[in-house]
Amino acid sequence: MDRSIHPGLVNNLAMRFMNVNLSEEDRRRYLATALERIMQTYPTDMEEEKTMLMLAMLLAKKVANHTPSLLRDVFRTTVNFINQNLFTYVRNLARNEMD
Repeated sequence: MDRSIHPGLVNNLAMRFMNVNLSEEDRRRYLATALERIMQTYPTDMEEEKTMLMLAMLLAKKVANHTPSLLRDVFRTTVNFINQNLFTYVRNLARNEMD
C-alpha cells in the first residue's frame, strides 16, 4: 500500500499545504483529490472505506515525513477529512473492537 503513493503526489500535496492562505476546506479538498487519484490505481479487494482510511493516514504520514513543518496542519486536515467522510466507518470499527 505504501508504494501505491507516488512521491510526486506527496510533493504536490506538501506544496499545496505550505500555502498559508489556504483555507481548511481547500486543504480537505486537495487531500480528497489526492486520495481519489490513489484510489483509482488501487485494487478493490478491500472495503472502500477501509482503503480510504488507511491511505489517508499513510498519505498524512508521507507528507509529514516529506515536510516535517506541516505535521500539525496535515494531521488536523486528515482528522477533519476522516470525521467528515469516514466517521460512521471509524465508529463501527471502534464498536466492533469493544465487542
